[in-house]
Amino acid sequence: MVFPDAKWLDFLKAGLPASLGLAVGCGATVYLNREGLLPAALPETIALAIAVAGLISGGLALSLLLAAIYRASVWFVKPRYEGHLYKRLDAKRKREFTKYTPYLSPKERQIFGFLLHYNRRTFTNTSDCGYAAELLSLGYVQMIGRGRQHVDYWSVPFGVPESVWEALEENRDAFLYVRQQASYRDRGYGEPEPWRKPGAP
Repeated sequence: MVFPDAKWLDFLKAGLPASLGLAVGCGATVYLNREGLLPAALPETIALAIAVAGLISGGLALSLLLAAIYRASVWFVKPRYEGHLYKRLDAKRKREFTKYTPYLSPKERQIFGFLLHYNRRTFTNTSDCGYAAELLSLGYVQMIGRGRQHVDYWSVPFGVPESVWEALEENRDAFLYVRQQASYRDRGYGEPEPWRKPGAP
């Protein structure tokens, strides 16, 4: 069985301007033929074929136009919608942390007080996060190392999420800074970092 050549269907790949132009041209031809304004009347078969081609190209032009409108709306709306969702999620996390602050241990308050005092949102710690391990599990401290970044067990980078940091800054009085006395091992190296457990370098 021999199938007819389907190359004539290539016009379906035409863009919006070509499809719209073809639809307008076919419509104008059918209209002028019906009004008798053409130099010679078109046979019914040809006029019908032109009308069908006009309908197909018009439908194709409409679908391309709707697709373009959809892409434009997604390009315009999606980032704003995602930004709105992020702000809502950020506000929710901030409220959750604020409600949880009465249950923080003295050591956890000391960690946040230290970070606030030195205006530090990031720090390095052992991979288990030392005394801040529970804060890490709750999401109030996050590991911020990149996937390909080389880190060792003793110097893994951590950071305080923005929502948590905002709540900390708004409630500084609940996280008072008390300078810790350096041990013999820490002397000469400055104040010991409150998130590191004894024995960590």
